[in-house]
Amino acid sequence: MVLYYYVIMEKPKPDRIFESVSITFHPITNAGIAFLLLTFFSEGNSIAMKVVYFLIALLFSMIIPYVYIFYLKKRGYLDSVDITERMKRLNPFAFSIISYFAGFLVLLFSGASVYVQGLMFCYGSNTLLVLLVTRWWKVSVHTTGIAGPLVALTFAFGPVVYPFYLLIIIVGLSRIYLKRHTVMQVVAGGVMGLLLTSVQFAMFFS
Repeated sequence: MVLYYYVIMEKPKPDRIFESVSITFHPITNAGIAFLLLTFFSEGNSIAMKVVYFLIALLFSMIIPYVYIFYLKKRGYLDSVDITERMKRLNPFAFSIISYFAGFLVLLFSGASVYVQGLMFCYGSNTLLVLLVTRWWKVSVHTTGIAGPLVALTFAFGPVVYPFYLLIIIVGLSRIYLKRHTVMQVVAGGVMGLLLTSVQFAMFFS
């Protein structure tokens, strides 16, 4: 990651800005931040248990998918951890879905906060839909990956999260500027993240 930042410093300034945004708000990184907030700032559970739940969430949502992506890159299957080629996304998506649902089951049976359980479940189900769509079209996982966690955080913390929805636009613009996605792909990704996560969280709390 540090090396990647060093490489982009040699690019023109606008490219550096948007590339930095794209890297900073990578979907897997967003998961770690969202689970950190949901675990430690939600009511209930001791500090020790919150640490345990966070580590479980981190393992299944971030570490396992990241390690697998870097493994594929090392084997030459992927040119970049950004996975810009549509069909090459299918393998890492499928692996991540298994990791997310396994994480959900561990969190469920260990008694983690319903917010943490809900977000992990949403990662699995949302990525499953993205996987199905990816067979024919390339939606922006970056906008899905920022929109979904924001909805989960809104359910947990309320209107204080609303200003951060601007990040969806900022991340979307970065993906368009870098020519990684079209406007429609960015919009579709954001809408999927917002709607799917909202519906699923509403079901969790019904």
